[in-house]
Amino acid sequence: MPAMPFGFEREVTRQKALEHSMGAVLVGSLIALFLSGAVCMQVFLYCQLYPRDRARIKFMVFLVWLMDTIHSGMAITSNWVYLIVHFGDWDNMDDITWSIATSVALTALNTFFVHCFFTHRIYTLSRQNLYVTIPLVTLALVRLVSALISTAEMIRLKSFSQFVDQYAYVFTIGLSTAASTDIFIAGGLCYFLRRGRSGFTGMDKIVDAITLYTIENGMLTCITTIVSLVCWVTMSTNLIFLGLHLAISKLYANSLLATLNARKSLLNKSQGSSDRDHPLPVIFPDSFGRRTGADAHWSREVKARPARGWR
Repeated sequence: MPAMPFGFEREVTRQKALEHSMGAVLVGSLIALFLSGAVCMQVFLYCQLYPRDRARIKFMVFLVWLMDTIHSGMAITSNWVYLIVHFGDWDNMDDITWSIATSVALTALNTFFVHCFFTHRIYTLSRQNLYVTIPLVTLALVRLVSALISTAEMIRLKSFSQFVDQYAYVFTIGLSTAASTDIFIAGGLCYFLRRGRSGFTGMDKIVDAITLYTIENGMLTCITTIVSLVCWVTMSTNLIFLGLHLAISKLYANSLLATLNARKSLLNKSQGSSDRDHPLPVIFPDSFGRRTGADAHWSREVKARPARGWR
């Protein structure tokens, strides 16, 4: 069989590099935009279902939505630069655009807010146990700082190959701590929720539903982050990891918003259909919502009796 011409081999290599780099960014961006549409839907549902939520929760929802929208803009901008402005420029595949670098910081900020939100849930459920929550906040901060350093160096170096050679460990630390924090938060929530079972059938149903929901949410973000980390460590010469990384921010935003929106449906599931706007007293205490007489009665009853698992 005759050997292929050298020029043809080089063209095939370039084509593979294009598929694994720019193609990965394009597909990741399309998935990210689809998930961003889900975020917008979640925000709309939140505004419809919980118009009387506290102002700080509304501000948090707005902030997460705003960062998600800007992140989508960065994904679109990066594709425009790579695929339109520099169309056919093979050497440009190693360049890091400012929009890609900014998307890394925005992903970290969204992740940090979501981690802090669920860490506060653990802080409440564990009766203000700082030995549990301080390590979680520390991990979340390490992830944020690592991503901000990565963003700064990406903007400075403007080259993927130079960034991999000099600061690959920083990006690895960021993804590793994000996945670890997801695992610890999911485990902590499940543990303290199970300990908080009251013995009342209705409330125990809510606890069971929230426990399952927590595991599903935590697994989704954690698995995606781990897969992105594996691609980064094993295939840092292409941008498959970046395509996955673009979707991570959207998954975290959807996780937070879906948790907020699930309050009414979970309560209706345990107590029957109702038009009232109830927060869940187990995972969303008084400081994050409006209490009703039944909720307050349940809370006083739990505090009055030294039930198992609450010590």
